Amino acid sequence: MDRSQFATIGRIIKTHGVKGEVSFAPAEGLPLSCLEELTVWIVPPAEKAEPTVITSLRPGPKGPLIGLDGYQTLEQSALLTGKSLIADTANLPPEALEAPGNPVGVRVIDEERGDLGTIAEVIVTGANDVWVVNDGPHGEVLIPVIDEVVIELDHESGTARVRLLPGLIEEGE
Repeated sequence: MDRSQFATIGRIIKTHGVKGEVSFAPAEGLPLSCLEELTVWIVPPAEKAEPTVITSLRPGPKGPLIGLDGYQTLEQSALLTGKSLIADTANLPPEALEAPGNPVGVRVIDEERGDLGTIAEVIVTGANDVWVVNDGPHGEVLIPVIDEVVIELDHESGTARVRLLPGLIEEGE
């Protein structure tokens, strides 16, 4: 599977009820209307990446709830908590791909060290996202996207200001 033709459409937060539904946090700018009956892949996969289909979509108490083909019980859907869903970009509307929330390509500047490089990838984890920053004087830097680190993300200027925590890069550099 070529990951370059896929886009992350959101993250599964937790189970909801006993019939396999999950609470879903969609990617910023993604219209919910495009989700129903959309073919998606769960990442990271349990064993091998296989597609499934969003079979239901409805509002929940804290955001959208979705059902996935093959996940009809609480036990099955519990395995999905913290995982992301990706979809083929050919099946998504253009506005979903141009969402302002995508920081790839943004220049990262640390308060003390200056330019760290450019965000090349966003790793979606169960707790918080992590920016993979390349092209800078410190090589590859992994930056947790948390309030204590990310001070400002300005899409208009294409820059992000951060305050790195100790140990994220070697201080001797």
